[in-house]
Amino acid sequence: MEATALWRQLLIGMRDRLDQLFAIPGWATMLIGLALLTVIIDITTALLLRRLERRLRHSPRRWDDALVHGFRVPFRVWLWSGALCMILTLVAQEVEFEGGSRYMAMAFGMITLLLLFWGEVRLMHRLEQRLVFPPGSSKSTPVDQTTASAVTKISGAVTLIVVLLLAMQLLGVDMSSILAVGGAGGLLVGFAARDVMANFFGGMVIHLDKPFQVGHWIRSPDREIEGVVEDIGWRLTRIRTFAGPPIYVPNAAFSRITIETPSRMEARLIWENIGVRYQDAHCIEAITSDIREMLDQDEEINSDELITVNFNQYGDYSLNLMIYALSCVTDWQRYNETRQRILLKVRDIIYHHEAELALPASRVYVPDEVRLANDMRQDDLETEGDSRQDSASQNARSAARSRTRDKDRGQKAPFDTEPNSESDGDG
Repeated sequence: MEATALWRQLLIGMRDRLDQLFAIPGWATMLIGLALLTVIIDITTALLLRRLERRLRHSPRRWDDALVHGFRVPFRVWLWSGALCMILTLVAQEVEFEGGSRYMAMAFGMITLLLLFWGEVRLMHRLEQRLVFPPGSSKSTPVDQTTASAVTKISGAVTLIVVLLLAMQLLGVDMSSILAVGGAGGLLVGFAARDVMANFFGGMVIHLDKPFQVGHWIRSPDREIEGVVEDIGWRLTRIRTFAGPPIYVPNAAFSRITIETPSRMEARLIWENIGVRYQDAHCIEAITSDIREMLDQDEEINSDELITVNFNQYGDYSLNLMIYALSCVTDWQRYNETRQRILLKVRDIIYHHEAELALPASRVYVPDEVRLANDMRQDDLETEGDSRQDSASQNARSAARSRTRDKDRGQKAPFDTEPNSESDGDG
């Protein structure tokens, strides 16, 4: 109120002086002069700030061009808002509108707070880019996207709270009563929105502890969660699955489950079991020695870590060899290519020693007594079969001869005649 009264007295005094200097009314002179002054200041500051921002882009510091970029446009809006409020204040005084100065001062204060918040948002947005991608002449190390996003979000939240408190104080609200009511209301809101608060603090923990970051491949053995992190919000984390569709996980869930981050692995494990035939037991030591030497000389195998190639088990149908090594390749596609190449080299080593990979098979061993008895039974069966074949052939020949005799009996001799009863009677 005191500032408003002082501002009003200042305008009245200036108007009276202009009335004495010029022939036109003082308030009209003030309006014209204020408009011209605002235009001159706006054009001048716009040119200067634009050139300054262009030059500061090549600065090794991260914050100077971001500061100019953040408040360049809000400053121009603030300048014209102040000029408009002054013009409306002068008009209200001329029409003798009571309270016009107070309302204009309150409106200008609210506009100033909003423009400060807008400038802070623009500043943090540009600063986030500078943190992740520092200028070329800067010697500072880049900051990861998750940390930069956390800085901007936290600063934005703090600025918003401060602006709201100052706005309420500007409107005449008693801050002590606000804080008292806010304490009791905060308990009620906390019980009603405990899930929202849990997700909010879960997001803060993720930003502070950094178990994973944007762009990391994560998975959970407790839940069916696997994919690439696209965004870490204050309530949800968006994860793009390898199948395509995204999933949205509440931040509070990460405090109750186990998270693996394969993107941070320094090596990938190659652990295989290879089966060799029992017939090739004599060359097992040579095979394991050659495989170990091959792995030790491979460029994509970490020879500083443990490399184990041993015969470790008598299987049901094979002699099992264990191969244990760590690959320096962490990319999933290249790892599979490396694993394939290693397995093919193992195959070639086994074949080089004239051995074979084992296939599921079983062999039946028969005692000698049983084998001899089976052989004798087979001989008896063959002898019986031969005798049956001989008797069958004799029976066939006998039947053929009997059919031949029966056929011969049924035929007449060429010169035989039938007996004639009449001729016999005549004789």
